[in-house]
Amino acid sequence: MTKMMVQNSSSGTTKESLNTLFSEFGAVRSVSLATDIMTGRCGGFGYVHLDEQETGAALHALNGRCLGEQILRVTFE
Repeated sequence: MTKMMVQNSSSGTTKESLNTLFSEFGAVRSVSLATDIMTGRCGGFGYVHLDEQETGAALHALNGRCLGEQILRVTFE
């Protein structure tokens, strides 16, 4: 399993939206988001765990992709 960091996500990003986005590339093992302590909304980044064989395709396809109004930065953690 590989941990991927997703940066520059909007405050409206949810675990479900990231799960849906990454599930195009295989089984998502877990999703976690940094959240604002006052609002509970996304703080701009999170982590997605995928099986090793799916991470290359996900990185290539999703780094620079728009989600809402934001352009995502996806890297290996």
